[in-house]
Amino acid sequence: MRFSLPTYTGLLFFVFFICLRPNPVYGQEEQTTYLNKQHQAVSNSDSAVYIRILTPSETPQAPYRLTEKYKTGELYREGYTHLDGKRLLLTGMIKTYQQDGKKISEERFQNGVPVGLCRYYYQNGQLKCEFMRPAPPRQRGPILNPQPVKMQVFYDSLGTQLVNDGNGYVKDIQDSGDVEEGTYQDGYKEGVWKGSFMKHRYSYVEEYKGGKLLGGTTTDEQGKTVTYEVENVQPSYPGGIGALYRFIGQNYHYPTAARRAGVKGSVVMKFVIDRDGKVTDTEVVRDLGYGTGKEGERVLRKAKRWNPGTMRGITVRVAYSLPIKLN
Repeated sequence: MRFSLPTYTGLLFFVFFICLRPNPVYGQEEQTTYLNKQHQAVSNSDSAVYIRILTPSETPQAPYRLTEKYKTGELYREGYTHLDGKRLLLTGMIKTYQQDGKKISEERFQNGVPVGLCRYYYQNGQLKCEFMRPAPPRQRGPILNPQPVKMQVFYDSLGTQLVNDGNGYVKDIQDSGDVEEGTYQDGYKEGVWKGSFMKHRYSYVEEYKGGKLLGGTTTDEQGKTVTYEVENVQPSYPGGIGALYRFIGQNYHYPTAARRAGVKGSVVMKFVIDRDGKVTDTEVVRDLGYGTGKEGERVLRKAKRWNPGTMRGITVRVAYSLPIKLN
């Protein structure tokens, strides 16, 4: 896990439509879960990269103490969390570490979302930056115009301060080798910013005012350009997410065995919208058995093509998690 300036730079980013509520668990026993590199649960330690331990807490605001370790035993992440189903809702201060014990980040969470003052560090242990994350909006689903983070301080990897009290010029070399540079004024991006993404496959020039993107241009390796006004655009189903749920409701065939067994609850599906808008890489994250998960995969593949997502005007693959409620 490595931090770069708060902008999407990977090929996949995630949007969750699952509404989960905290559930106190006093008196329950300690839980141990093995996790792979993507922090997904695996059945045994042989394929694990991390080990997660949840210890019941006596604090109502944080019913579990979270401890995650590297498979080799070193501390990776610690803090407190709620738990509903298989998803964590982190709360309070969460700290992550490299295997050598140096810090990766210190983030404060509220209902699973980082808010307030956050700190991030270089691999050598040097503080990289501190910035304020805005409180999350109350609306559900993807946020079209998220509030920008407010930069406080920024240092290069040798400890030279580049931003002080929200003002300065930054040239950030990310772990992928991509670069981002520009001016911060009163904590927000201002004027012309430029950089690269997807491991130098694309370069871009953007203009900001008070942290708000006014517009940008991306250039590929062949010199072809595309303009955009929004940095990241989520995929959209024709007619909206409501239309997708109506389609699922009309086409999901409740397995006979599941109906006879009185199965109720939510099947949680994960899938990818590719650059052509097709549903691919379907995976059952939470299966109720009796063929309920398999039917979820079938109906998702039968749905219409989505409008693909974009990153700085370039179509990208986007991963989603979606619950299908059975009653």
